[in-house]
Amino acid sequence: MKALILVGGIGTRLRPLTEKVPKPMVEINGKPFLEFNIENLKKQGITDIVLCVAYLGHIVEEYFGNGERFGVNITYSYENPPLGTAGAIKNAEHLIDDDFIAMNGDTFMDVDISKLLDFHKNHDSPFTMVICDANHARTQEIIELDEKKSVKIYKRGTIEHENRLISNPKVLANGGLYVMSKEILEKIPALKKTSLEIDIFPQIVENMRAFIHEGYMLDVADEGDLKEFKKDVRNGLIMPSITGYQKIIRSRAPVRITFGGGGTDISPYDKSHGGICVNATINRYVYSSLKLREDKRIHIKSDIINIHGGFETHESSFENIGEVEMLDGDKLNIIRAVILEMNPTHGFDLYVRSEVPPHSGLGASASLCVSIIGVLNHLRKKNKLTKHEIAETAFEIEKERLKNKGGKQDQYAAAFGGINLYEFKNEEVRVNPVNMAKDDLLEFEKNILVVSFARKVKSSGQIHKYEFENKFFEDDQKVKRLHEIKNIARDIEFNLRRGNFKKFGELIDIGWDKKKKFNPLVTNTYVDALIEEALLNGAIGARLMGAGGGGHLLLYCNPDQEHRVREILAERGAKSIDFSFDFEGLKIWEIEG
Repeated sequence: MKALILVGGIGTRLRPLTEKVPKPMVEINGKPFLEFNIENLKKQGITDIVLCVAYLGHIVEEYFGNGERFGVNITYSYENPPLGTAGAIKNAEHLIDDDFIAMNGDTFMDVDISKLLDFHKNHDSPFTMVICDANHARTQEIIELDEKKSVKIYKRGTIEHENRLISNPKVLANGGLYVMSKEILEKIPALKKTSLEIDIFPQIVENMRAFIHEGYMLDVADEGDLKEFKKDVRNGLIMPSITGYQKIIRSRAPVRITFGGGGTDISPYDKSHGGICVNATINRYVYSSLKLREDKRIHIKSDIINIHGGFETHESSFENIGEVEMLDGDKLNIIRAVILEMNPTHGFDLYVRSEVPPHSGLGASASLCVSIIGVLNHLRKKNKLTKHEIAETAFEIEKERLKNKGGKQDQYAAAFGGINLYEFKNEEVRVNPVNMAKDDLLEFEKNILVVSFARKVKSSGQIHKYEFENKFFEDDQKVKRLHEIKNIARDIEFNLRRGNFKKFGELIDIGWDKKKKFNPLVTNTYVDALIEEALLNGAIGARLMGAGGGGHLLLYCNPDQEHRVREILAERGAKSIDFSFDFEGLKIWEIEG
């Protein structure tokens, strides 16, 4: 299979850069733009290349020669004068034997050539156009498809084109890469300036088919596009093995400790009555590391803490995102679900590690979702999610893809961080920071204990499922308990802001009692015994965090009594964890690979 690359463009909008070199020869980080396309073709097995040159064509030939030093075979087809996009292809007819690829030299896309050629063959069409999201919709041809991938074209500069943009600003466009049968050349006059888009497409549109490309694409029309491509190269989005630029994207999302209001953030209660939760994030994190690949493969790996403190490693690999699917009971289902929801267009290696075990009562599954969304969102060039949108996306993943019942406080805590009161009403979520004096915050942090115990526990999803199956949210007495829990959450926030921590401790104790009355299954005899022992030895208040069933206890102690409480609980198999508050929430950063 030969590839024809059209490199005769004058590049008026790139002047003065194109006064001495043709547009595809403009330098990007030490390489001409055209070299990226040639390397991309070679990587996919296309090594027989025809360069259709016109304006300053000798400069192209001086640089690339016969292609030997690039590992390809290059021949040249000169136009004098320039013959347009179709005329240039016709001019190279003597170099073409069979079906061939034709592409614009000022556009880069990481299209899968193998899949494109299979599509062309299977659809038995003389002309296949690659289409993708428009990056210059006003100056690009807009493409519409029917269910058979047949093409309808809206020419730029027409009323139909303008109306289409008004009705739907997000459109598909001609990507400037085609697979053609040689018979198409019969429709192009020889030695006459002819445009594919204007003169040929109207003749063949009924027989054209479109291959949808969902990966990277950039049409370099002006200096802004050139700067964008340079940035993408430096960010490792463009063939890092060739460019030498490789980035690893990392993220961390904190887990949270719950003070009050849990359960009021769950639908239908929040929609009918409005929910309030107060929580804080701590410096225990879920970390994600993503490294881009040059192919479309996806490899995921996760080290998961078990109840004994060790790690269990789980891995899966996929040829492309189309192979990613949910599997019953799979330990990597949360990761799979996030990938499916975010629908990344790149291949990548993803490593995930949590500093707390599953079912810890600290919202770790939400932190896991938020952390992975963070690195995948960072990859996006368009439609990046805000922190609110990241939290909502994480919630929807757990609700719809993982079928986990629950509220939203965990996802918002992981995204925003800090000590906050969250208000939930219908679809609106308000994040209200609980502002505390510095000395009060230090005193508060000193007197709090978070204690874990290595007992097998139920997940929050199992407990919430039980509550829904038994119609808790339709029971007037149960709803009344939630009203009481919500009011306690308000009081907790009020006393936190004023530094009244003794009252805070009493309130979390009262709130825990209300929680047990709402659903007695949230506790067990071991948890009750631990809390009773803590209260007898210096704790003011205590509660189990999360939906219940086990995991981690939160205790607020009388000043200078926390060490006694810690020691007593350790004797009974419950270990205190050191922590400080996190006020940053989701963090994302890059390092050189």
